[in-house]
Amino acid sequence: MREVDDVDWTDQIDSYCERTGPGLLAEPVNAVSNLAFLVAAFAVWRSLQRAGRPIPASLRALVALVAVIGLGSGAFHTFATVWASAADVLPISAFMVFYLVCYLHWFWGVRWGWAWWSVPAFVLFSLTVTTLVTVTLGGQRGSTGYVPALAVLAGAGVALLNSDRTLRRCAYLLVGAAGLFTVSLALRTLDEPLCAALPLGTHFLWHVLNAMVLYLVCQALVLRWSRLGDTPPSRSVPHSPER
Repeated sequence: MREVDDVDWTDQIDSYCERTGPGLLAEPVNAVSNLAFLVAAFAVWRSLQRAGRPIPASLRALVALVAVIGLGSGAFHTFATVWASAADVLPISAFMVFYLVCYLHWFWGVRWGWAWWSVPAFVLFSLTVTTLVTVTLGGQRGSTGYVPALAVLAGAGVALLNSDRTLRRCAYLLVGAAGLFTVSLALRTLDEPLCAALPLGTHFLWHVLNAMVLYLVCQALVLRWSRLGDTPPSRSVPHSPER
């Protein structure tokens, strides 16, 4: 394995069906489809503004991360270099772990300091699940790195299903997002196998559907915050006043 100092950050990467050579315009559809993330970020922001009160810093940060995901992925599918790949992957990773922290805080009343301990737990869970899935598939990694996030998302939604009406609505949003994420993950995986039949590939659909996934999971938090107020519950069992 090369040391970080030895990495050429300008090396070209050809990972997806649409790209057939170097150049800024070699993946136009994959690049442009990242606008869906900016649309999702704007839609969530508008939902927050409609609450008519100061927006918590945590929810502002989530909206910013959704937008940065679109910008980072757009950069990767335009420049297709090692540094652009980092700009693509890091915001996605940041969103996943920070959303988990926000979920624990806003839905379950876990204090921020304790909620952040979920990050190393999630990293350990991800490494374990990814390794097991990779070994099961005979060493083929593909999109296996996203399987832990899918499992946690589905579990987060299911955990709220037996709550009151408002929280069940949040649960439906999260479970629906998990279902949509399953479809988008399948399309990401099929991009290369279907390349001969579909020269455009399917990766752009991964962008569009994932933007919808991020919109849904953020909307669950917006709904929770708008009904609960600025103070998260102090109890271990979620509860939301009916209004």
